[in-house]
Amino acid sequence: MKVSSNSKTNQYISVLYVEDQKDIQVELIDILSLFVDEVQMASNGQEGYDIFQSTRPDLIITDIQMPIMSGIDMITKIRKVDANIPIIVTSAFNETEYLLKAIDLGVEHYLLKPIIVNKLEACLNKIKAHLFEKRELVAYRNNLEERIKKEIALREAKEALLIEQNKSYEIGQMVSVIAHQWKQPLHHLNLLIEDLGMEYDYQPLSPEYIKDFIKKGTNRIQFLVSTMNNFLSFYKTNKTKTYFHVSHTVKEVALFLEMSYKSQGINIDIIINNDFTLYGLENEFQQVILNLINNAKEAFDGQKRLDAKITIVISTNSKKGNFKVKDNAGGIKDEDISKVFELEFTTKNEGNGIGLYLVKKIIEERFGGYVHVDNQNEGAQFELEFDLHEENKNV
Repeated sequence: MKVSSNSKTNQYISVLYVEDQKDIQVELIDILSLFVDEVQMASNGQEGYDIFQSTRPDLIITDIQMPIMSGIDMITKIRKVDANIPIIVTSAFNETEYLLKAIDLGVEHYLLKPIIVNKLEACLNKIKAHLFEKRELVAYRNNLEERIKKEIALREAKEALLIEQNKSYEIGQMVSVIAHQWKQPLHHLNLLIEDLGMEYDYQPLSPEYIKDFIKKGTNRIQFLVSTMNNFLSFYKTNKTKTYFHVSHTVKEVALFLEMSYKSQGINIDIIINNDFTLYGLENEFQQVILNLINNAKEAFDGQKRLDAKITIVISTNSKKGNFKVKDNAGGIKDEDISKVFELEFTTKNEGNGIGLYLVKKIIEERFGGYVHVDNQNEGAQFELEFDLHEENKNV
């Protein structure tokens, strides 16, 4: 039997009342209806357990001595399913054995019959207050989790957009490098073709001349193809992790940038004390190197140094692999140095504040490394450290 008083809210309380004596049932149902929203009635422990299984009430009030299944046996079965549901035991007998069993089963209160309304009300109010507090806590936690999920989703979407913007920015820089590096070989090809035309106009072309023309032209074309292949390697979608030598990856990036940087009066020096290997996506590490070198190059903007230099140092000890990129451009302002890895922080007029953020994210999350920046005597130094295992030492 079920008795309801109003619709469900966050403070809605349902009670399962288990009692085998009809006169007590009728009397207590009327009283309970004053304090709770719904009362479900059972006449023995087995019936009470079945109702509990199907409806999962908020609170159970039960007699102890009943036919078919006692209140203690019912509580024992219920506790195997729900260890926390509050339970009030009613009994006409003040026996220590029953009391101890009730305590062992985690019963909230033990009321003697005839039940005093004030005592019942006090028990109910205490239990209701506890239940409402738990519900508020759960609601708050669920709301907080939902808010956190939304914040994470928004941040991830923002990061994805900024990464795409950074990639476009990088592509623009790389295309500028390609354009610069293609100028000279294209100019040479043009001169070879013009020379071919002039030779043809004034004298027969000898086999030796044709062979030399083919050799020189092929060399220029191979250089152009190599430059383009290097560019494409930065943006390949290979997702296979491998072991790769740090020095080899650094040399590939530096070789691609070297000619363009030299035209701007910037030298790239690579010092290899001890090489080591990393495990992961090599093109992601290429992106790290490119961002660090470009960041160093941009530090020279507006300066007219004759000795502008970017130095890359690769070394190891027994436990760590170390990779440094440093410049002699004067260093980072003290008020900015703690913020350089923050998302969207930039000191450059056309910067997007994502390059160094990506460096930190890739090194720490993809390679399990550490990133540190400080000012040395002549400029800034970015240092990457990696824990070395036997398989990624110099091999």
